[in-house]
Amino acid sequence: MADIRDTEQFLFDSPASAADAAPLYAQVVFPLPLDRPFTYEVPIALRNRIRIGMRAAATLNSRVLTGFVVDLARETEAPYTIPLLDLPDEEPVFDPPMLQLCRWIADYYCCSWGEALQTALPAVLRHSASMVYRLVEHAAAPGHLTERQAKIVALLQQKGPQTAAQLAGAAGGRALSNTLLALCRKGLITREIQIRDGQSSILRRLWAVLVPHDLPDPETIIKLQRRAPRQAAVLLDLSQRDPEQPAAELAARHETDLATLRALEKKGWIRLEQREVYRVPKTAENMSVTTRLTLNEEQEAARHVIAEAMERQRFQVFLLRGITGSGKTEVYLQVIEHALERGLGAIILVPEISLTPQTAARFYARFPGQIAVLHSGLSDGERFDEWRRVRRGQVRIVVGARSAVFAPVRPLGVIVVDEEHDNSYKQGDIPRYHARDVAVMRARQENAVCVLGSATPSLESMANARSGKYVLLELNRRATGASLPEVRVIDTREEMRELPGMLMLSRELEDAVRDRLNRKEQVILLLNRRGFAPYVLCPQCGWIAECGQCQVSMTYHSADSRLKCHYCGEEKPVPSNCGQCGFSPVLYIGLGTQRLEDYLARVFPGARIERMDADTTSGKGGHARILSRFASGQIDILIGTQMLAKGHDYPGITLVGVINADNGLAIPDFRAAENTFQLLCQVAGRAGRGNRPGEVLIQTARPTHFAITRAAAHDYPGFFEEEFARRQRAGFPPAVRMARLVLDGPVEPLVQREALRLRNLARAWIQERRAPLRVIGPSPAVIRKVKNRFRWTLAVLGLPASTLNRLVRHLVDSWNASPPAGSSAESPIQLRVDVDPQDAF
Repeated sequence: MADIRDTEQFLFDSPASAADAAPLYAQVVFPLPLDRPFTYEVPIALRNRIRIGMRAAATLNSRVLTGFVVDLARETEAPYTIPLLDLPDEEPVFDPPMLQLCRWIADYYCCSWGEALQTALPAVLRHSASMVYRLVEHAAAPGHLTERQAKIVALLQQKGPQTAAQLAGAAGGRALSNTLLALCRKGLITREIQIRDGQSSILRRLWAVLVPHDLPDPETIIKLQRRAPRQAAVLLDLSQRDPEQPAAELAARHETDLATLRALEKKGWIRLEQREVYRVPKTAENMSVTTRLTLNEEQEAARHVIAEAMERQRFQVFLLRGITGSGKTEVYLQVIEHALERGLGAIILVPEISLTPQTAARFYARFPGQIAVLHSGLSDGERFDEWRRVRRGQVRIVVGARSAVFAPVRPLGVIVVDEEHDNSYKQGDIPRYHARDVAVMRARQENAVCVLGSATPSLESMANARSGKYVLLELNRRATGASLPEVRVIDTREEMRELPGMLMLSRELEDAVRDRLNRKEQVILLLNRRGFAPYVLCPQCGWIAECGQCQVSMTYHSADSRLKCHYCGEEKPVPSNCGQCGFSPVLYIGLGTQRLEDYLARVFPGARIERMDADTTSGKGGHARILSRFASGQIDILIGTQMLAKGHDYPGITLVGVINADNGLAIPDFRAAENTFQLLCQVAGRAGRGNRPGEVLIQTARPTHFAITRAAAHDYPGFFEEEFARRQRAGFPPAVRMARLVLDGPVEPLVQREALRLRNLARAWIQERRAPLRVIGPSPAVIRKVKNRFRWTLAVLGLPASTLNRLVRHLVDSWNASPPAGSSAESPIQLRVDVDPQDAF
């Protein structure tokens, strides 16, 4: 089979005519954990249409699936092939560069090529083909039917055509392949393939179009006004205003209906036609154009170097480290301007949906009509329409979260990864890719420029800059000339000893908040824990309310007076007494954002207080609504979790308070210090961005920890040196590469046994090849049980990355070749691989 880099002819040229009898074979990969292509014969009827990069419906092990054509050839070594069933699309959904990028993702992150391709598509194109069963009308008498056969026939009579999965669910969840086959042989039911294509997801609206060469003369129009005044009004509207108008709006304007338009069409004076309509995200609306700002010397130097690399069409990665408020976004904007002038496109990645509305607004304002937005906060239809606009070349700039890295921008000039250190760029499901690293690889493959921006770069990116892989560019002063906020660390240990109960705000922070309220200035308070209280405790026996499915305490949420598990979503009523000894009352221990909100409402009764966390922003546009009110000055104090730290730029903020800054340091994760430092620096950077100085107060019981002292001093270089040295001594990334394997299942001894088996396989592979790798574990995961499944982990660390990947592939292949004994089909032990993991063990 040909290399995908040499297959453009299959994408753009017809490989065969309908009359060509020479066989043609397609290699198809599926979005399943099967890392190999399957060979299918291309039917003559499809040979004119098929191209590499298309979706294809095919049968695999008696299942009808939708896969992706990754190669075409005239010959095959396969001893036996079956034909493809259909091609859902008229043109490829992937071009060669995207096929190649997804192949790299599959190799590096140890998933299948089909799984990688699946994640690069809009959700509406991920629907697989299915087999649908329907009753045969006027079928002969069935004769004897088994109980299951009779049940299937009754279900089809009652509900109409159904898929095998729907029938199995209604019939008790058991496999039905033999039963369905028997009914087909009896002639009682038939089966047919159902494929959802992209056309079914396109929104269409009816338009009325004037036919100018067939317009009636003035005398005819006068007569029409007497006989059919509404027809005349519609006709005159089209002839005197816009000759092409949406039918619904036109009819509503003249208080008529579609029948009037149909009558005009019958006379030949207008034409009614269905037209595609794009579902435009609300972010795109009501954006006023902003002017290009003058760059300072540091900004101009950075812009010039990046533009120069783009001029040479040379791949290069730039790490733009700029303090908060240094004007990184204006550099991005002017770099993108340069790309557009050269006929190139741009992708801008932002960490989370909460950042996207504000960032997208700035890009919309600078480049009106040239932006598409892609993130999970949009509906499937909106995302599909934005993807189609990009694919058709109607827009050349994409702003979005993690998955926007796959946007079909062609030709690509620059990819910007804003806040590149943010962990939300790491995908949680298969394939567990990191969008920052995928952006770098995509830029490399397409000879584009990649700009990684952050005030607190990840240790991995800074290590690459120090080693010369990336070019380091620095912005060390704020674009407005303002100073960085003054940061003071408040040691809470003394006040906690003095005051009984729980310390929420220290005296100093409480006084500072009151002072800002008196001066009509805005305050941000960061508490990185949602809910009212992290756990409910019995003071008599020590009982803690725990989730029945997970090995974690349940969080008390006062808004709806429920206990909630933040891992599986289970909810319970709040207990009035202890669940073990019956003692009453129970205690609500710890501090969450809801509890802090209640406290502030009592202490500052006149203040306008709002909370921004996962509970208040769950609906569509939830983040944008809160941030819009905050930007317009309708909120005095904004409380929230880490989403408050993510790049928001509001000049009214003069005070930032951090509650319990040491929470993150207690997490058993080698990145705990880095995550804490980044969070503190980022949230501190929200203060003092306007013409008034900012102040940051950090409450902590660990005031001498280097992550806190370095953050208070705005000392990123010092933090990097100290933390990188610690990682080197301990043998953790970025000094080495790391892969984590997580096994989970319903029976813990079986999970532990399989984890030990994988460890032994890994050690044997390492010893046989004398590979410079080491294995840590296995051990129970930090959260040992989630959703009634026990989890054990082990990690493999070392260099080079290629050797580590070969070992992980070996372990995955061994696992697939030898399924664990004692694992049931209903609740199998599962293996999940995470290369370059970002969270705790």
